[in-house]
Amino acid sequence: MKNNFNQMIGPLFSGLFADEQLVVNFHGEQSLFIRFNKSKVRQISDVLQMELALTLKHKGKESSMTIPVSNNLKADVENGHLCLAKLRERISELQALPFFVEAKNNGTSNSVHEGNLLSCEEYLDIISSETADVDMAGILISGTTFIGNANSKGQHHWFESSSFCFDYSLYNDKEKAVKATYSGTRFTRSEFVAILTDARTHLAYMSIDNKVLPPGKYRCYLAPAAVSEILGTFNWGGPSHSGLKRGNSPLQKIDDEGLSLSELFTLKEDFTLGLHPPFNAEGEVACESTDIFVNGKLENLLTSSRTAKEFELVSNFANEQETMRSPVVEKGKLAKQDILKELDNGIYISNLHYLNWSDSKKGRITGMTRFACFVVENGKISAPIKDLRFDETIYNIWGTNLLAVTEFCETEVSTNTYFQRSAGGNRCPGMLVKDFNFTL
Repeated sequence: MKNNFNQMIGPLFSGLFADEQLVVNFHGEQSLFIRFNKSKVRQISDVLQMELALTLKHKGKESSMTIPVSNNLKADVENGHLCLAKLRERISELQALPFFVEAKNNGTSNSVHEGNLLSCEEYLDIISSETADVDMAGILISGTTFIGNANSKGQHHWFESSSFCFDYSLYNDKEKAVKATYSGTRFTRSEFVAILTDARTHLAYMSIDNKVLPPGKYRCYLAPAAVSEILGTFNWGGPSHSGLKRGNSPLQKIDDEGLSLSELFTLKEDFTLGLHPPFNAEGEVACESTDIFVNGKLENLLTSSRTAKEFELVSNFANEQETMRSPVVEKGKLAKQDILKELDNGIYISNLHYLNWSDSKKGRITGMTRFACFVVENGKISAPIKDLRFDETIYNIWGTNLLAVTEFCETEVSTNTYFQRSAGGNRCPGMLVKDFNFTL
């Protein structure tokens, strides 16, 4: 992959005119996909693909195009030059950008995260044997992503990361399901079995009839998967400095009124997870770790170079969307064995879905419970619940209503495989909250 990237960029850069700048981004993957249904293997696929995104910059204008890459260097270079010709045609018809970002030499880097992945046969041996007696459907994704960046000013970055994600559900004879995910960079049988055992325990409770709860405010435990869903929605504009300056940020009240979240809440972007490169599409390299919230206080927002130019700020080399690429929520002190006892009477929420902003300027999020959410009475699970819709603010969830954060975290690798496997992921703990508001 790296060799293909390096062999292509030289001829492309040498073909530029004197006043042109070229930024090149490479994405490749070597992935194994295994699909299961009824605990049997239904499909095995090996994917090897590469693509190159070219961004031509000229006199304050820029235009981009993506082309596939093969192992035929001559054909790939010819395709690249055709792409450059088309970009020149486009640029001639464009107007200059008001906050144009020049290509610069942002140095060089080389980062390889090897992980510990298994062969197809090894995955099948573990998963098939451990799920033979249960109805399981899911998909395993395992492999390496390759990301490169270079420009005509001399910068060159390379990143490789090996990871896996097994996203699956267990079903009972009433076709009720429990969803579970095991992901990371090192697959071990013991860790998989521990997660599977928890899922089996929850599945046993799913044979009990659903309990219908009235709308209202409940004491709730949000498992790491549920916290991850909330974090994902927050990432749509929450960390963006541009959003705050334009007056459409969910953190507007913090900026306007000087509010803080709970002292128990700390959020940062941490590239040491090894799931996403610290460089963006311009090849600008962010700090290894950037604090967003520390003990409830807003410390930093993500600022791209374009936003910095527009609002006269200092860039911290965020991506163009100013989203967290490798978010981490810090763990707390709530032990796993104490979760139900501390919840006492309330709702255990394993998963959430269909999340969206209901009022982004006020930090208000809506969504639904999903898969294996339970009523807890006197510290014990009593019954699964019929799905509920919630409507809550981050100021409550991560602020005044946050009671405790678990002493453990779970790593979630991105499951986005539209067109190609996406880099990235997060690490989240579970959270105990009070007065979580369900509206339907």
